[in-house]
Amino acid sequence: MPLHIYPVTIFSVDPPIHCLLSRPTAEARNAPTVIYFHGLNGTRNQVFQDKYVEFAEAIQEIGCNLLSVELRAHGDRREKKELTAVDNLMKIISHKELNPFDGALEDIRRIIEFVIEKSIAPPGDIAVAGLSWGAMHALFAIKQERRIRCGVALLPVCKITSLVEFRRLSHQPVIQKFEPLSYVEKIAPTPLLILTAEQDHRSDPRYAGELYEKLVPEYEAAGALDKLAYALLLGVGHAYDSRMAQMAKTWFKAHLLTEVEEPKFD
Repeated sequence: MPLHIYPVTIFSVDPPIHCLLSRPTAEARNAPTVIYFHGLNGTRNQVFQDKYVEFAEAIQEIGCNLLSVELRAHGDRREKKELTAVDNLMKIISHKELNPFDGALEDIRRIIEFVIEKSIAPPGDIAVAGLSWGAMHALFAIKQERRIRCGVALLPVCKITSLVEFRRLSHQPVIQKFEPLSYVEKIAPTPLLILTAEQDHRSDPRYAGELYEKLVPEYEAAGALDKLAYALLLGVGHAYDSRMAQMAKTWFKAHLLTEVEEPKFD
């Protein structure tokens, strides 16, 4: 089944956010939507190319839209196009008055508003997914936005300074604040699936495991432990694996496509 992919631009942010929208059919329609954040050195095209396309196809198979976006300093939104995403981020972080994480959070808010205003998805039928650095942004989105129904984090960066490019920033206050291990909390009962890889020497799975253990008491207190899941893929390094698409598909079917019970009052 071919993918139905359309370019979309969000002009309410400077610079504008260029996106790719995949629909389950050729006809535009309001449908549950997964917002996808790509890896640190990827682009919005990544999820529709090579082996990654399995993920896009899995989302289409369950009748959902997939919106692949680029946050600030990534892809076409790099201020200095001749520099990598890492170098652009480093320049922003080194500037005392700028905060790339605040910029990403503003982008996320605008993206969700756009999805709702343009009737891409009904309010409340929005999920997030991301790979590596993009999975970190998916975690940020869940932390910030109660309009997000559920999420999947694939090989998430949970300790920024564990990446060799950012190790020298370990004492930077902005990094310490936005390390997912410190920043991601009070997100229960939002359904969250964390997928890690046994041989991942980049997004070290032990930090994702620490985040999971940190969140367990929170989900238990909310009576929602069944909405928090962690899986370690054996024999896999820091790379996409076909099982990720199938596990994400199952997760979204269970938590994005099910009816939400309305609260009952006596």
